[in-house]
Amino acid sequence: MLLRVPLPPTLGARSFADLTRALAGVVDDVAREPEVRVVALVGTPGVFCRGMDLGEMVEAGAARASLAAFAEIVARLRRLGRPTLAVVDGDAVGGGVGLAAACDVVIASTRATFALPEALLGLLPGVVLPVLLERLSRQSARQLALAGASRDAAWALARGLADEVAEPADLERLVRRRARELRRVPTKGVVGVRRWLSELEDMRTDAGLAAGAELTASLIDEPVTRASVRAFLDEGVAPWQA
Repeated sequence: MLLRVPLPPTLGARSFADLTRALAGVVDDVAREPEVRVVALVGTPGVFCRGMDLGEMVEAGAARASLAAFAEIVARLRRLGRPTLAVVDGDAVGGGVGLAAACDVVIASTRATFALPEALLGLLPGVVLPVLLERLSRQSARQLALAGASRDAAWALARGLADEVAEPADLERLVRRRARELRRVPTKGVVGVRRWLSELEDMRTDAGLAAGAELTASLIDEPVTRASVRAFLDEGVAPWQA
C-alpha cells in the first residue's frame, strides 16, 4: 500500500500536528501499519510546499517552537521504517525543499521548482541544509541558498535534488512504478542503508571499507538474512524480479 501524506501550502502549528499524526503509525513500529509499504509526500498541482508560515513565525515566541516542530518532522521522515517518496509537482520553497530532500526518492514534474529564499530575508535555511547536503554538493547548496531564485526540475535532476522528472500527465504512472520497486525493501534494509550512509560521512575510505565488510558479514550471519539468500539461490528469482 502507498500511503499518501498531503502537505499544506505552508507549514505552521496546525500542519505540524497533522503531519505528526499522519507519520506516527510508521515511524518506529511499522507493525501498527503493516499494510503501508511506501510513504509519499504530496502537495497540490502547482504547489508542493512553500515552507514556513512567516506570519506565524514572526509572532513573539513562536519562531523557536515552530522551527523545533519542523526539525522534528524532518527527523521523523528520516526515521521512517518504510521508503519515502516526495512527489514535487509545483513550487518547493524553503521548508518544502527540506521535506523533499529528507525523502529517499524525489520525483518531480517538469513544472516543479526549488528555491531557498531565506538568506534574502536575513535568515538561514538552518533546518533544510543538513538534509540538503545529503543530496547536493556544498557548492550547489550554496548557490541555491544565496541565489534565492527558483531553480527548475532540470537543474534539480542534474545535481541530485530530484531523482526523476516526468511530465505532469505521466507523474502518477512514475510514482506507482517507483512505489512498486521500493515496497520490496524490508524495514531493516531501509533503516540500515540510511544509518550506514550517515556513518560513512565521518569515515575515511579505508575505514569505511573495513567497517562495511564487518557489517555485511554480521548481517549474513543472521538467520533471516541467510534464509532470504538461500531462497534466492534455490529459486533463482531476485527480489526485484518478484
